[in-house]
Amino acid sequence: MKKTLLAVAIPTLLIANAANAYELVNEEGKFVNFYGQLRTQIEKYEDKDVTLNAGSSRAGVNAKYAVNDDLDVVGTVEFGVGYKEGSYDMANRLHFAGFASQVGTFTFGRQWISTDDVWGADYSYFFGGTGISQTSEKLSGGRHDSAIKYKFEGESFWVNSTFGLSEDDTNAELGELYIGTSVAGFNLHAGGGYYNDASFTVGKNENNNDAEVTADIESTYFEGTVERTFGPATVGFTYNNGSFEQKNTGTKRTVDVDSFMLAGTYSVASNASIYGGYEFSDFEAENGTQSMSDDYTVIYLGGVYHLNSWSRVYAEYGYADGATIGYKNDAANTTVARGVKDAESSFAVGYRVYW
Repeated sequence: MKKTLLAVAIPTLLIANAANAYELVNEEGKFVNFYGQLRTQIEKYEDKDVTLNAGSSRAGVNAKYAVNDDLDVVGTVEFGVGYKEGSYDMANRLHFAGFASQVGTFTFGRQWISTDDVWGADYSYFFGGTGISQTSEKLSGGRHDSAIKYKFEGESFWVNSTFGLSEDDTNAELGELYIGTSVAGFNLHAGGGYYNDASFTVGKNENNNDAEVTADIESTYFEGTVERTFGPATVGFTYNNGSFEQKNTGTKRTVDVDSFMLAGTYSVASNASIYGGYEFSDFEAENGTQSMSDDYTVIYLGGVYHLNSWSRVYAEYGYADGATIGYKNDAANTTVARGVKDAESSFAVGYRVYW
């Protein structure tokens, strides 16, 4: 479940994970806390064995020091545990610092891009978010190693923007801007960006039969979301558009993607909710004089139960059909290779402990 506007779906106490963080320092002008998540998840994909893994567990430290009444210095470092090729490895996820004032917050370093902060109408824990993952986050994976981010939260609107430095093509060049507001009970946001990676590695497909090549890929994308809460229910809709072009070839190679995401969540109790979503993506591709089109459908249904303010268990069913260019869901630690899904069903159960 990504970072969307649906905080009203369940009581704030149950989703405010930072409230459970262990305070290392908390005195006038100084605040440092230690936070984290322990994740375990069981997954079953069609024609594959059941897997049990760490589910992208992580831990980190947040710090904020007051320079004066109008300026704070802030910073975060975070490490995660990932499972790959039969072993668990710890790696840095985030490392950034900056300053905050009444005019907004600037941070610099390895951090999530604005698209990952904003996300869209995806209320899943495992199988949703394909529209965003296949368009906005297809190349970046939702993070940039040399990012400059600006965030502002006002009384009537907010702004989230990221600029990523290419550093002589060792990183991708990135620029994003999103703006959000609330009107007549509707939460709205829209924005987009561009991404240019001169050394992007095109990986193998799900059948592992394509050679890896290095490509100069340029991408532009747009996203718009509207959400509305009706008592215990929240409904959201997101439209995404993304275009990709390979630049280092004499042959025109492009892919255009239009994606639609419709999702809802309903609180059946103060500590339990059910959710579901329908996602549809339409692809148009050109390779020289050849062109093709295809589509991809994802449906998910699930439920989450909060044992208390610092732990939860959830279960989800996912259905996928059609062709996909591939995507990665970092929040669930799952990767879907490009290829074709023939009405495939997947199941997953997860458990998280927060501090």
